[in-house]
Amino acid sequence: MSWSQQTLEMLDRWIGLDTSYKSHPIDDANFYLFVGHVWRDCRGLWDEQMAREILTRKVKELHPEWPSDLITKIVERRKSEGTLILDFLCVLKNENKIKELICNTIR
Repeated sequence: MSWSQQTLEMLDRWIGLDTSYKSHPIDDANFYLFVGHVWRDCRGLWDEQMAREILTRKVKELHPEWPSDLITKIVERRKSEGTLILDFLCVLKNENKIKELICNTIR
């Protein structure tokens, strides 16, 4: 699995905020946009180990002052949420419902 430059930019946009460890509408929206870009890149589930490594590395790079237990908590929570979202999209794709979902919401 390889993420595009746009996906990596969305990762920076989400993780770069000092509040990215919180559940907040702005942080959640940035996270969902990042996961949406992951979907666009791979059209399936991500490799959880690779996602964990990339997320951990990025958080440590952008927030070296954060304690390791906080970083682990953030990464594991968001990795699990991302997997759930990607799994949902996989089910829709397998049942040919992606276009129906998109077309019915963009009116």
